[in-house]
Amino acid sequence: MKLKVIPAFTGKNYSSIDEILKDRKTKKLLWAEILFNDEIDWEKYKSKVEEDYKKAAVFYTNFRYLFKNRKPLPEIKEKLDEKEIRRFEKIYRFLNL
Repeated sequence: MKLKVIPAFTGKNYSSIDEILKDRKTKKLLWAEILFNDEIDWEKYKSKVEEDYKKAAVFYTNFRYLFKNRKPLPEIKEKLDEKEIRRFEKIYRFLNL
């Protein structure tokens, strides 16, 4: 698995989705990995990461203009909480996108 966000924030690399799901700290970053890393075919893991996939899709819908070169995610119109938006902004700035 070629991860981008999770190793940048945790310093750890994972070889499978199951490893990520076992680590609570890493699991909290999974939505961001899905959102910022379209090199992985998340559709095949969708049943295991359904909640995180949905959260990534909500962010994608709200900030679509930032992801012009990304494979599209489903459109899910929901409001985002300010705390989550700040976390998104921190990750976005850190990755220098």
